[in-house]
Amino acid sequence: MKTVIKRCSIAVIVALGLSMSPDALRTSLEAQQKIASWEDCRNTPYYCTAGVLTVGIGSTGGVEKREYSNAEVARRWVSDMQHSERCVNQNFNGEAMPQKVFESMVDGGLNVGCTGLMWFTDKQGRKQRTTIWKNAQAHNWGGVCDRLTDFVNSAGKRSQGLVNRRTDFQAWCRMDAGAQ
Repeated sequence: MKTVIKRCSIAVIVALGLSMSPDALRTSLEAQQKIASWEDCRNTPYYCTAGVLTVGIGSTGGVEKREYSNAEVARRWVSDMQHSERCVNQNFNGEAMPQKVFESMVDGGLNVGCTGLMWFTDKQGRKQRTTIWKNAQAHNWGGVCDRLTDFVNSAGKRSQGLVNRRTDFQAWCRMDAGAQ
């Protein structure tokens, strides 16, 4: 028996999340819609290109194999965004970032994960800090924007979708006068 895929509307989910938690996020409505537009929106779980069970708008934590309501998907969206915002604030000087730089980093955190933005493993197998992290520590916001395109792999392979996404957010990041 074939599984029925139930899709949700990104615009509805983002608006519902905003109405349910009006002051929960620093990320603007416009940026939330932009971030969400790079994801699928489904009420039924699916496996993403990296093989991870996913539901809603790219949500991967504790996904159960069942249908989710729009309210559940919206709550997951807000929770995932809050988690990414905390990551950026706590590890990348997010509170000092210009708005669009912050939003671009939130997209990266949501998509790559906090640890993935901060660390990489070099050819000798040693953990190293990422250049984007180093730029954020130095409040070099233009450097942060420049390094967004470092994060274009999924499951160890270059993904053209991620290249396109990072390039889009790099342009968004640079729109902020403080990131020029």
